[in-house]
Amino acid sequence: MTIFAPQLKLPKILHVVISMGVGGAERLVYDVVRNPVFAEHPPVVCCMDSLGELGGKLINEGYTVHCKGRKPGLDLSMILWLRDKIREHKADVVHAHQYSPLFYAVPAACLAGRVKVIYTEHGRFYPERKSWKRSVFNPVLALGVDHLVSISVATAQAMATYDNFPMRRIKVIHNGIDCSTMNPPVNQAAKRQELGLPPSGPVIGTAARLNSIKNIQMMLRVLKLVLPHVPHCFLIIAGQGEEEHALKALAADLCIEENVRFIGLRDDLGEIYQLFDVFLLTSFSEGISVTLLESMATGVPSVVTDVGGNHEVVVEGKTGYLTEVNDSVMMAARIMELLEKPELAAQIGAAAKHHVEANFSVQAMLGSYLSLYLR
Repeated sequence: MTIFAPQLKLPKILHVVISMGVGGAERLVYDVVRNPVFAEHPPVVCCMDSLGELGGKLINEGYTVHCKGRKPGLDLSMILWLRDKIREHKADVVHAHQYSPLFYAVPAACLAGRVKVIYTEHGRFYPERKSWKRSVFNPVLALGVDHLVSISVATAQAMATYDNFPMRRIKVIHNGIDCSTMNPPVNQAAKRQELGLPPSGPVIGTAARLNSIKNIQMMLRVLKLVLPHVPHCFLIIAGQGEEEHALKALAADLCIEENVRFIGLRDDLGEIYQLFDVFLLTSFSEGISVTLLESMATGVPSVVTDVGGNHEVVVEGKTGYLTEVNDSVMMAARIMELLEKPELAAQIGAAAKHHVEANFSVQAMLGSYLSLYLR
């Protein structure tokens, strides 16, 4: 897909990330690097900590990805390493994703000759806490940043409130996805068999990191409430993380393990979403969830917690439902409503698909970033 005229000379971009594991920020970088608009001058990726699965994929596809391996604590050698990479690749723009990459990218860019710096905040910690160090240091750090970007209005407000970045300088660029890659051909019967599902019956599910901020425990408790009314309902959980063992133990404690499938990291989510009757997010905090956008673009109605940028994506009652954090009763009720009213679910799913295509396309996202790169 071409966003700008091919004769327009694009700058050389160097992305700085913590790693290229599987997550929203990493997926954004992966998709941007591979976009045809950069075919003549492919961006470079610098991973501070580890390569990650998506970093390995980029290397296999012929792209340049560097990885240093950051030392514990303050690693000042990271600044010099980034400076050298900026010079080596003659980068015009350094795009830092998340706060730690920003911390090292600003001085590195200054030492390399003051190339342009863009900072995107992709999400927040939970619970939020003010830090006096950031409150004092960040206004100074921001002087070395040409463009501050947030992926949601909620995240922008948190950047101003908790990180003391100037709100007037923060531009919101929503995450976008390539909707054309959704709804690939799939043999649903074969896919259900592959995932250990019965030939028929309702399926609810999610795709997320299995860590504390995603609050997957709530999802399991919701399933416990749904099963007495919909006994053949199954929950699919795609993803990996440090809480996987504890979540499996909780499923066993709740006596619902027979109806839960932990399927790990997947590269066939476009097919798996098509098995879902309802997509779930139970997070304590979200920016703009890429997997939520993907499931909606597949035509799946969603029930999500009303946190962060979720309400910027889900229009209550039209493209999905919003519930309070840990309100398992309300989430279970919304799920059962969608399962019991297939016409309503189809209507909401269709509206969700149209909403994402119209407002969260990769074309719109990349066009906004290109305007910053070129400005």
